[in-house]
Amino acid sequence: MFINKFNRPFIIVIIVILVVVMMVVGLRWRNPPEQLTLTLGKAASFAPIQTHSLTSFQPESPPYYNRKPFTELTDNEKQEIVWKSLNRSDALVRDIKMRCRLQGVRAKPFQFDEFNVGKPRLLLYRKSIKMLFSSNPKTGSSSFKKFFFKLDGVKNPRNVHYPNGHYMFAKKTALTNKTFYDSFRVGTLRNPLIRFVSGFRDKVLRKGQFRDTINPQKKNLTEFEMFEAFIRIMYQNAITQSNSPFLGNKHFVPQWHNMRVCSFPYSLLIQYENGNLDTDAMQLITNTTHIEYSPSRKEGGEDSLSSDDITYAWLARLDRDLLNVLQNEIYGLDFAILGYAKWGEKSFPFINNVLV
Repeated sequence: MFINKFNRPFIIVIIVILVVVMMVVGLRWRNPPEQLTLTLGKAASFAPIQTHSLTSFQPESPPYYNRKPFTELTDNEKQEIVWKSLNRSDALVRDIKMRCRLQGVRAKPFQFDEFNVGKPRLLLYRKSIKMLFSSNPKTGSSSFKKFFFKLDGVKNPRNVHYPNGHYMFAKKTALTNKTFYDSFRVGTLRNPLIRFVSGFRDKVLRKGQFRDTINPQKKNLTEFEMFEAFIRIMYQNAITQSNSPFLGNKHFVPQWHNMRVCSFPYSLLIQYENGNLDTDAMQLITNTTHIEYSPSRKEGGEDSLSSDDITYAWLARLDRDLLNVLQNEIYGLDFAILGYAKWGEKSFPFINNVLV
């Protein structure tokens, strides 16, 4: 068919528009949905962050918080604690939503229905204080479970994990649409590197899981050598086992997925690194200051040090390629979406730009 020369510009414009639309649609469906999908490779970049020598820098100290017993707090001090915590959490939630969009994570809005689209992995509910807790392994979830047990009159709760600790599971029958949106919805986050070390020490060193996979020849490996081997195994598993990456263990699944941070409507996101301020605010809001909130235990391991101390010691020795695999490949989306500082960045182990 003969095309009039005056119609050619119009046809060219139509073709350009169609090409752009096809590119946008294609990019959308190539980006990861909010399901267990490991995206290997670099995440979308942000503004440059000041870094230090990876082997000599000292992590930043936590923001100062002059903690007092609740009975010694004035009303103004209580209001300031709540305001600071909620203000920081609101800023963090907004930042995470923006980062989710930047990373192209297709998060369906949370729907309270029988299918609970966008629901976190495990929700614990206490009707007496109208509180929902999103249990995220290795971020202080044991402390919350102990706290819930104490609300029920158990003075020294010990076995707070499955099945004992999951009696509080938020089943469909425990919540309605109204009670859900009236509830105070809390979740906890932790720097992905320290959380990974904590999970390794708990599951591998303390409980002996994956030891045969890590050390099939039964060599006399140090804890650090086992740690290096475990990173290699995690990376290989994440590449080859698309249906069950992260060794099929929830303790190593990235937090952005466990927590469904791109879609779930959190009232308060607690940063593990600044936990005292946030947990104090949580108790003030829920009127539970009469209950002692116990800090998380320290895992047994090298010199019985905390996972923070072990992380700093091990990362300073870790091969740079393995460090790159750990924080840019395996947990690349965790860092990109949650905004945590990586090893060597000035504000490690905290979340960048959300310190109040």
